[in-house]
Amino acid sequence: MAVKPSLIDQLSVRLSAAIFAALVVLSGLWMASEYADFRATSEQIRADGQARLKNELHQIVSDAAAMIEYERRRTEDRVEQILRERVDEAHAIAMRQIALFGSKMSRPDLEALVRESLRPIRFNDGRGYYFAFNTEGVEQLFAARPELEGKNMLGLTGARGEFVVRDMLDIVRAHGSGFTRYYWTQPGKPGNDHLKISYVRTLEPLGWVLGTGEYVGDMEESIRAEVASRLSAVRFGEDGYLFVTRGDGHSVVGPHAGRNPVVEGNKNAADLIRRFQETAKAGGGIVTYDMPAGYGQRPAGKAAYVLDVPDWDWTIGATTYVEGDNALLAAQAVALSQGVMVKLAIGLAVATMLGGVMVVVIRTVSRRAARDSQSLESALTVASDQLKDIDLGGLTFAEHERFAVAANRLIAKRRDAEQALSERSHELERINDELERFAYVTSHDLQEPLRTVQLFLQMLERHLGDNLDQDARDYIGFAVQGAQRMRANILSLLNYSRSGGALLTPESVDLGELVASVRASLKSAIDSCGAEIVSGPMPTIVCDSVQIGAVFLNLVSNALRYRHPDRALRISIDARKEGEFWLFSVADNGIGIPAEYHQAVFEIFRRFNKPGQESGTGIGLALCRRVVEGHGGRIWLQSDGDGATFFFTLPDVQPATSP
Repeated sequence: MAVKPSLIDQLSVRLSAAIFAALVVLSGLWMASEYADFRATSEQIRADGQARLKNELHQIVSDAAAMIEYERRRTEDRVEQILRERVDEAHAIAMRQIALFGSKMSRPDLEALVRESLRPIRFNDGRGYYFAFNTEGVEQLFAARPELEGKNMLGLTGARGEFVVRDMLDIVRAHGSGFTRYYWTQPGKPGNDHLKISYVRTLEPLGWVLGTGEYVGDMEESIRAEVASRLSAVRFGEDGYLFVTRGDGHSVVGPHAGRNPVVEGNKNAADLIRRFQETAKAGGGIVTYDMPAGYGQRPAGKAAYVLDVPDWDWTIGATTYVEGDNALLAAQAVALSQGVMVKLAIGLAVATMLGGVMVVVIRTVSRRAARDSQSLESALTVASDQLKDIDLGGLTFAEHERFAVAANRLIAKRRDAEQALSERSHELERINDELERFAYVTSHDLQEPLRTVQLFLQMLERHLGDNLDQDARDYIGFAVQGAQRMRANILSLLNYSRSGGALLTPESVDLGELVASVRASLKSAIDSCGAEIVSGPMPTIVCDSVQIGAVFLNLVSNALRYRHPDRALRISIDARKEGEFWLFSVADNGIGIPAEYHQAVFEIFRRFNKPGQESGTGIGLALCRRVVEGHGGRIWLQSDGDGATFFFTLPDVQPATSP
């Protein structure tokens, strides 16, 4: 047995610990205050850094977005400017050739010279070419489709029904030159509804309309490429740059331009692009992230500000690493940690010194208390056996004296309680003996008059013989049956009173064999009604075999008595383990028991039976409940009108095994 520390030791240790803890708490509060200041400073630095970084990135992205919007808005202006310049160049070429060779060549040869001089010219990355037709709408030059030359094109319509050549003629007739817009097929792209702008002007010496055109989409692609090239060159800070992604995840601008993580299967990078796009479409904002692996950059923390460019299906952003503020915070954290360690060492030294002084003082004062404690311990040891009062004269401290006075009161109360308990036990033994004698005497004395009444009624019936009419015989029969029922009730009441005592013979009982014996004792009743009894596996537990056998006997007998007249009786007996108990059930398909009787049937002399059915004494189920509860279990029933199931539990007490 472990030896517990003395009061002196406990006081010394606990008071020293309390002092030490107080100093530690004060030191902790001091350090917590400084740590709170550090946290506030750190948060302010972090907030200022994030605000500064956000503003910087926001400004860079906003400038880039403004440039994109400017270039996008002037797409058609650039198209018109380029077209005008190209047509003016072609007009100058034609006019120079006319000036040089107009007087030396025939009209057809001059037209051919001009035509073939302009035919091979290409511009706008090879997309642009020249066309010409006369005032009647006959095609004179069509560099992209020479097979149409010589054909009248006045009836030519665009994708939306506009007359392309006729509209051009109307413009030059009215103004000498101008722009037209129509929708046309575009090489390499599906559909025929692509916006195209053309510029035309008259070539008066030949009576031609000279022009060229450009698809707005092609020019927009060129402008996007130019803008992307300009954005790719933007750098800021030590490692900041711009990036652009399309809606399908394809990188347009940035270190990874030309790659698509969605297609490549890089889930982390694809998820990051989706975050960029969702933030941009929600109005723009800051996104913090760790650089995904596999893209040639160190996997450190970064921040990006993103905006949406819906007309071009672009998400544009500016990004940079966020290590600067983190490095500053880390340096401050190291400095704080070093300061905390120094302060902690000082606090521990002071606490140790004061604790030592207090231990010496406490041990000096507490030795006297130890003597009182030893005296109390000896006196209590004697009092526990002899119920002798503690002597107060040898105690020094008032606290110990009050403790001894309280102990003496307890000793006196214990003496009184033991005396009262002894007297009460004797009284209960006497009452139990009298009740047992009363039960037996009552049983004998009440049965004797009943036997006399029954005997004389039967003698009266034999004496009068044929002189009795049928009513008289019925009356005598009713009286005899009443006496028999009264005698059965008295015997049942006697059995019920006996069942309330302790277990008569607690022993190891095989409940399977016990159920078999119950079936054997009821064999004649079972055979007479053709009942089927099914029994599952039963356990072996410690119980009173006579009392538990009576429980099974009563439940099976009730099922036989209250069977349904229109169906064959089937009784099922089962058992299953539930925790520390066995749950037993006896189910039948009889007439059932109404819900309002589910509790009442377990009360003494409470019976349920339909008119015309045999009635029991009203003791059986009450006896079952008394036996089951006496074994530490409980009993209940369930019935829905198509039979009844009685459940009861018994503790899983196993027989002791031999060593």
